[in-house]
Amino acid sequence: MSFARELQVAEVAARAAGELVARYYAAGPIAVEHKADASPVTAADRDANAAILEVLRAAFPGDAILSEESPDDGARLSATRVWIVDPLDGTRDFVKRTDDFAVHVGLAVDGEAVVGAVYLPVTRALFAAARGAGAWCEQGGARSALRVAPDRGDLRVGISRHHLSERLRAALDAGGIVDRRPIGASVKHMRVAAGELDAVINLSSGELEWDTCAPEVVLREAGGSYTDGDGAPFRYNQPDPEHHRGSIASSGASHARLVDLVRGYLG
Repeated sequence: MSFARELQVAEVAARAAGELVARYYAAGPIAVEHKADASPVTAADRDANAAILEVLRAAFPGDAILSEESPDDGARLSATRVWIVDPLDGTRDFVKRTDDFAVHVGLAVDGEAVVGAVYLPVTRALFAAARGAGAWCEQGGARSALRVAPDRGDLRVGISRHHLSERLRAALDAGGIVDRRPIGASVKHMRVAAGELDAVINLSSGELEWDTCAPEVVLREAGGSYTDGDGAPFRYNQPDPEHHRGSIASSGASHARLVDLVRGYLG
């Protein structure tokens, strides 16, 4: 099945939200509120969410939507097609002005991630993919195919600035992985898809479906692998959207090795 129209809509939605986020960012420091779980939220998150939902509902009114910034009433659980959205992945990095944040628009069909658009507002780079159609990056009017790096001995591993736990540090030490690059949000996953990193490892249980859906499609279509810490594929549109077993994103060749490495360090 082709998802060409869905991908086109995802790209439009991601760009629209990303340009809103970019304008907020250019305007300088922004007021921060905190949600019930103590995570930060800003007007940029909310306005980007509204922009995405407007595009998706106009194009596919019958589809369900799961978004970080919208109430989840559970109605999506009976749907086969669910858009999974993070209007501002990396709000902490947005607030701290590290430049590492993104917009995610993904689509899951029957629990599988099949369409993904990831937009980086600072660089205005759009990473996009659909199942079976490959992955690409579009920036400055030029589009280039994405391909993960070939297998290599010394892995370049991206880690979150906010989730470098002692368990993850111990796992990296045990694996002799010394090239560790703290990068915010899904920017690090896009660097794996572009061949600039070899893997991203997260052992926390803080990731949710909207953190991984769109990036997974891009990475997978670029030739990589993206699973939980046990090596199991993610299934989307679950009653509990939280990933409780961490995640490993890689160029593919090293994936089994990384799963073996972190097995003893998962919480």
